[in-house]
Amino acid sequence: MYPRWFTSAQFRTACILAFFVILTTAKAQAQEPSPPYDPQQVPVPERLPLAGLGADVYAQNCAPCHGLSGGGDGPASAGAAMDATVFSDPQAVWERSPAELFFVTKFGRIEKLMPPWRNSLNDEQIWQAVYYAWNLHTGETEVSTGAELYAQSCAACHGLEGRADGVQASAEMPDFTAQPSMIFLSQAELEQRWQSAHPEIDGDLSASQRRATIEHIRTFTYQPVWAPLALSGPGVISGQLFQGTAGGPPLARTDVSLNIYQQTNLQTTRSATVADDGGFRFDDLPVDVGYYYLVETQHLGIRYTSPILAFNGPDFSEYRIAPERIETALPVYETTTDMGGLHVSRANWIIEHEPGSLLIGQVFTFDNRSDRTFVGVESEGIDGSVTLALPLPQNALNVEFQDGAVGDFFRRSGQILYDTRPVPPGEGSRQVFVRYYLPFEGNSAEISFPVAYEIALLNLLVADLPDLEVDVSLAADSQTATGQDTIGGVLFRTWSAPVSADAPLRIALRGLIAAGGRDPRPGNETQLSREMPVATPPLAVRIPLAFGGVVGLLLLTAVIVLIQRERARSAPTAQQLTARRQELVAQIARLDDLHALAELDERSWQQQRAQRKQELLAIAQAEQRTEPGQ
Repeated sequence: MYPRWFTSAQFRTACILAFFVILTTAKAQAQEPSPPYDPQQVPVPERLPLAGLGADVYAQNCAPCHGLSGGGDGPASAGAAMDATVFSDPQAVWERSPAELFFVTKFGRIEKLMPPWRNSLNDEQIWQAVYYAWNLHTGETEVSTGAELYAQSCAACHGLEGRADGVQASAEMPDFTAQPSMIFLSQAELEQRWQSAHPEIDGDLSASQRRATIEHIRTFTYQPVWAPLALSGPGVISGQLFQGTAGGPPLARTDVSLNIYQQTNLQTTRSATVADDGGFRFDDLPVDVGYYYLVETQHLGIRYTSPILAFNGPDFSEYRIAPERIETALPVYETTTDMGGLHVSRANWIIEHEPGSLLIGQVFTFDNRSDRTFVGVESEGIDGSVTLALPLPQNALNVEFQDGAVGDFFRRSGQILYDTRPVPPGEGSRQVFVRYYLPFEGNSAEISFPVAYEIALLNLLVADLPDLEVDVSLAADSQTATGQDTIGGVLFRTWSAPVSADAPLRIALRGLIAAGGRDPRPGNETQLSREMPVATPPLAVRIPLAFGGVVGLLLLTAVIVLIQRERARSAPTAQQLTARRQELVAQIARLDDLHALAELDERSWQQQRAQRKQELLAIAQAEQRTEPGQ
């Protein structure tokens, strides 16, 4: 299947709330206390922890309480009786060992409103996040100063790299690179041992100089965020380039490239020549969590990519055939101008409300059922070839796209939007999300949505209103609602049906919010979606082609968030915020019960929990704004 879209488990919400909200309920108050610190439960890092790889984990899971800069001022801590560690304060870290921080992160500290992260993060991710948080109290300047002082006063015995191999080293010399001992020592304990062993050196240095030196010594057991990541390791990615079009000509000898990403950032690109049998291989690759790989090549001027690959972490592990070995495939195709293979396997259309206008979000997932890449056809009024056509209803305004804009690879002619990008073979090979407004007069609207392609399944979601009446028809046949669903805290009425090409979908709505009116939905202001961050995948969707798709329930949530960002709403009251928060906490507690009883699978549990946590964060932010003086 090409390209491979992200699974919903990869879309972890960017904002995870601490347990302070859970502890507001009797259920949470009855939870067992966190275990006391036990060094035996702290695993020694298998590889040198890279603090830079912990940035995203920290931002997603820690920053809501501890703050992005470690100031203990995250939005989830506002107004809550929590004691978030201020990682930006050197004194707050000075008395704590890395092992203690690891233990608390993994097992939590319920009495301090700290959640356990052992169920969502592995040990390597926790170590990376711990050292990222550690770095927030120091900086490159201080550590560089410490390195100079260490070279002058310590390296002769302890060695430049801290391995106790200096020219004056003795048998009893400690090894500063030894993880089994160093992770259990705090900075304060290192300073005490220094003062005890070398009082003559200690007296020559100021307190700030001693601290700087010890900060440098600590870097022997982790890599700071400012240090360049070493793009080497034991990893191997091999694969096969092949002709995916039946009867297509043999492929000429060519090169393939390997893009190496650290989180969302492209670090470097390596090249390899494809062998006569189509094989290729890349060696000496880092295997740490947070590194992602993408193999790509060009054929007939079209870029083709492999699935996204990783050696470790929760994502993309199905291609790993050994701990340090990945095998992949890279098909390329001949081209065609025959659009007969195009098909919409799924479409999700969402309608939300604003006084005097509707906000429409449409997501189309295209399949190319042929074995050739569709490169487009000529279209009147458009320069060059176009591949996909998306007709808009009349009076559509402020048209926007998720991954582009009109004028780059999107074009518009009258009421039709065009995509000019080639569509390779495969299921879900192209996904397009478009958003726009539809103004109306009075409190009713009638819309005719043109349909250019056969749609295997169209899901229509219409946000509910107290007096809303909705009539949906396909080819003059009235459609019955299939139910209701709550997504992102918004109640929707739903319809689902296959749709034939050239059969318009007609929707009549009565009981809408007239221009100048107010949203009548009780507690609707507490959704706060206008300021709610949208969850992102491990690799940014801005990376071309291979990272452009978002599917499943979290995509729908993101669509709704994007739509609601434009809504002008009055500030919620403190009572509304409290009521909604309590409702969400009860829902989270129920989800936890179902998961513990094995009645809710891991992926669904994480998805539904993430939605509610995201809204809880927005409520925490709003509660901060509603406090006196804010």
